Amino acid sequence: MGSGARAMGMGGAFIAIADDATAASWNPGGLMQLERPEFSFVFTFDQRRRDMSSSPNPEADSLHELYREDLNYFSVAYPFRAFNKNMIISLNYQRLYDLYDKMDFNYNYGDYLAGFGFYNFETRTRFRQAGSIKALAPAFAIQITPQFSFGITFNIWTDDLGFDNEWNVKRDATGTMVAFYSIANKRQVAQARSVYREENDNFEGFNVNIGFLWDITRVVTLGAVLKTPFTADIDRETYTFNSTSSFGVGTAQKQALFKKDSIEIDFPLSYGIGLAFRLSDKLTCAVDIYRTHWSDFWVKGDGGSSSPITGKARRDSHVHDTTQVRIGCEYLFVLERTIIPLRLGAFYDPSPSEKAPDDYFGCSIGTGIMLYNRILLDCAYIYRWGRDVGGDMIGLPGTDYDVDQHQLYISMIYHF
Repeated sequence: MGSGARAMGMGGAFIAIADDATAASWNPGGLMQLERPEFSFVFTFDQRRRDMSSSPNPEADSLHELYREDLNYFSVAYPFRAFNKNMIISLNYQRLYDLYDKMDFNYNYGDYLAGFGFYNFETRTRFRQAGSIKALAPAFAIQITPQFSFGITFNIWTDDLGFDNEWNVKRDATGTMVAFYSIANKRQVAQARSVYREENDNFEGFNVNIGFLWDITRVVTLGAVLKTPFTADIDRETYTFNSTSSFGVGTAQKQALFKKDSIEIDFPLSYGIGLAFRLSDKLTCAVDIYRTHWSDFWVKGDGGSSSPITGKARRDSHVHDTTQVRIGCEYLFVLERTIIPLRLGAFYDPSPSEKAPDDYFGCSIGTGIMLYNRILLDCAYIYRWGRDVGGDMIGLPGTDYDVDQHQLYISMIYHF
């Protein structure tokens, strides 16, 4: 999840701008630009629509929609001066990973020959996932010179602060198998059900964001950020239930398995660089390039290491890293009593995948207004889309998605 309405209104091209409290997430070196104490919060509204299609299995064609709203960001920041240097501290809450998902679809595995008969197996799958991962993030920045600032954010990932860093997965698949034995001229019908439940909680981890902001000239600013990799510890409980009922011969088989263990997730290194161009007092343009090493993203447990992206074992998974490109601009309309900004952005936001990253693109628009010289309200609308993507996550041959995502960010900053 991106942070903040102003940044997202510019398409996320914010590394070299980072002039509000969400800089703790984008580039903590930019926090030095806050001149007054402030607190802020951001809400998001999210609608995701996925049109699933399967060329070899048209019965799987289905539409999946998800609606979400939640607190995206909260912060308190206080600038001060010490040792003849300008400094700032801030305390931030960030919701960084949104794990909500749901799907319902049919899939026919087709006719196949085995033994002395022909078999046809068709299933109905219901999938639900819910939860999110948040961090408490104290941050500090210092102005080394009038043109250069450095900052660091400490991301504390824990359940101990009441953040409920947890998620659950529920998958229920029911199927009907029809067998026809040509020798005996006999038809037999069997029903099968597979249920999987997963609970993940007690998420614990720690990493840092390190960034700097350098005003090279009055027009050009360079920013960079590095987010260190980390390993998170999670308690996981799983429940698996499988049953088969063969009506033709009156037999039934059932098997249930409950497992509780501790796992580790290796989160990857990521880093980015940005340039901002203040072309006039009213117009600012920016561009960011950001890379994430998803090839180092693993789940480790008793069964070895596997990829959370493909579900495959480490030796069989070959996930590619991704590089984002984000551009944005902001134009200020100076009125008699206030200033109204217009923000526009566009981005290329690939998603990690097995064969090659899935291509996602997006655009954004945003604005804001200041009230009583203390309250700043901002909003941003983001449209993100992908075509023929997501096949790795389903694991069904010839199946992919067309994805459309609409997001609304609303933020308020209060200076005190």
